[in-house]
Amino acid sequence: MNEGPSPLHDREDQQNSVERYEAMLNKNIDLFFDVEEFEHIIEHYLEANEPKKAKEVLDYAHRQHPGAPDLLFCEAHVLLNLGKLNKALEVLDTLGRMEPFNVDVHLHKAGIHSQLRNYRRAVEHYKRALDLADEGLDEIYLDLAFEYENLESIELAVDCLKKALEINPENEAVLYELSYCYELADAHQAAVAYFREFTNEHPYAFVAWYNLGAALARLERLEESNEALDLCMAIDDRFTSAYFAKARNMLLQGRYEDAVECYNETISIDGPQAVTFSYIGECFEKMERYEQALIHYDQSIALDPNWVDAWIGRGVVKDVQGRHAEAVKDLEVALKLAPEHGDALFFLANTLGRMERYDEAFVAYTKLNSIEPESLDGWLDHADLLFTLKGADVALRKLKEGEVVHKLNARYRYRLVSYLLRTGREQEALLELEEALMADHATHDQLLSHFPEVMQMPQVVHLLELYRR
Repeated sequence: MNEGPSPLHDREDQQNSVERYEAMLNKNIDLFFDVEEFEHIIEHYLEANEPKKAKEVLDYAHRQHPGAPDLLFCEAHVLLNLGKLNKALEVLDTLGRMEPFNVDVHLHKAGIHSQLRNYRRAVEHYKRALDLADEGLDEIYLDLAFEYENLESIELAVDCLKKALEINPENEAVLYELSYCYELADAHQAAVAYFREFTNEHPYAFVAWYNLGAALARLERLEESNEALDLCMAIDDRFTSAYFAKARNMLLQGRYEDAVECYNETISIDGPQAVTFSYIGECFEKMERYEQALIHYDQSIALDPNWVDAWIGRGVVKDVQGRHAEAVKDLEVALKLAPEHGDALFFLANTLGRMERYDEAFVAYTKLNSIEPESLDGWLDHADLLFTLKGADVALRKLKEGEVVHKLNARYRYRLVSYLLRTGREQEALLELEEALMADHATHDQLLSHFPEVMQMPQVVHLLELYRR
């Protein structure tokens, strides 16, 4: 919660006040403290996460200074820390009647309403605070944007964040949040346009360059993304998020050596981290340099035994090496750490299938289909294993279970055509094939690789030629 501007108390004065108060308690006597001293003492106990002691101080303060407005703020803070949000609101209502133009009252009330999930009331108070405040407007707009996000009004949140940047273009928290909102709205093109304009006006805003790079990457414009990230790193050569983002781009571009170099840069800046070694392991895995991949996955696990991705990576590499039993053990560790991890389930099911532990493989595939139905490979590989063991009819039934999610996916459609043809449902298969070819002709090689015999079927060949033109 944004608690508004609060005075930075001198720590020495605070400590002296606390010591006087605690000495008073030990001697069982009464001493006089002014309001500011009481604020120091209450703040100390709240920072120490001792709200009950803060409440005792507050009660003593009220006896010495009944009705003091500053103590009402303290009371609201104490009640908040005790979890008594509605009581805190009542205190702020009282204070608001005494000081109707007090910005902090509205900021505090907005924060409490947000915690109570009464986001519309929070919006009202942040707007009132904007009308009253003379400073800190960019932070208030940021808080208001959070409330609009809670209300799923992303466009209004974006408007607030843009206003905040007009007031203070150096507010990095706002820049990050704006990038997040654009991503949330799937408005990557709009993000690119905004951050291009912003970096033109503020060429040394490294966070804006980073955001531009991230938006371009989401549009798969990876070279342009790398250029933006290079400019970000030129401004701040220790901003490791940019190195990570560029390394990820290079991984997607197949530039694995360059990606490793980028990840190593982050190690030189931030020191060894489990996530970095895991990513480097992935690069070596892609290069089929499996022993080096395993070394880096092992280093990742040594740094953090709970790093799930490293356990999965190690399992995948060992499976590729034919060390299936060891692979299963690693993947089972990953699932023990994250029981519903889609990748772990997928690779475990595949490995169990290769080991002919079919019942266990089907259990893993079924769980994957249930908890992560958007995993197309989970459905395709599940169906293929069923085809191998139980025939095309059973495989087709399983594949159709994923139709709700994947009906428009080209790979799904061509696999469906394959199984429809295998089960003799030729007319249905040809209709499905025609739709698939109209939507995405280029992907028809998925059908040919899965069912090469289709090239002996004149009607299928005719459709392939027809839609090639």
